[in-house]
Amino acid sequence: MTLKENLAVLEARLPELKERRDTGCFENDVYEAVDYWCDLGRRAVGNDTRLNYPARVRGETDLLTKLREILSHRGEQDAGQYQPLLNTAEAFLQQLEQVPLPCDGHLGVLRVVREQFRWLFDQYGFTIKEEEPTGACLASGRVSIELKWATASSLSFALTNDNTRHFWLEDLLYLHRDSRYSTVPNSLSLRTGEDVESWFRFVSSVLQQYGPELLTDQAGSWERLSQAQSQRDAEYAAMMNAKYGQK
Repeated sequence: MTLKENLAVLEARLPELKERRDTGCFENDVYEAVDYWCDLGRRAVGNDTRLNYPARVRGETDLLTKLREILSHRGEQDAGQYQPLLNTAEAFLQQLEQVPLPCDGHLGVLRVVREQFRWLFDQYGFTIKEEEPTGACLASGRVSIELKWATASSLSFALTNDNTRHFWLEDLLYLHRDSRYSTVPNSLSLRTGEDVESWFRFVSSVLQQYGPELLTDQAGSWERLSQAQSQRDAEYAAMMNAKYGQK
């Protein structure tokens, strides 16, 4: 059977599994597992390129093994009801594990990162520490940079030193008294490859302009950025209080 056909089999069992979920821990675990697996399957069938399907499946294989183990200690009636379901789930997860990842990432974000931030590799010795379909984490020494497709700017770019505190694009702009700090959108609408390229071209230009001291981990640079973040947070809180009033 194909991935789509196995998905249909699992989806057909969901109403029944949902009705039984309150009868025991095993029944609830089976329902929640199949419900999640169906969600993964729908995304794969719909060509949702945001997910790392092989990685997601590896995390579910242990759960399937555990459910099989529990089922082996239950009666013949339960075995007759659940064994075919788990067999279908096993074949389904094996198919999901084979779903290929887009080499350029979701909407080309990995290609854009490699192209727009090539200067980080060439000039500052950064390497790709982690990579997912939605983005990558770059690192050099104690400095890490997260660059991801996201619906919020704070999730799309983050700069950190030893992962102790995260800093956003607005913090870097505020530190250098660049008025654009107030125009960075909280929400992002990266719906096309062109949107992704435009956003990260902007991020790259800001980091290239204001980031050298931080990227080379110069003494005092992170303290100054931390102070700027605290000041910006205080400024934002004061603005919100003035606009809406304290409650």
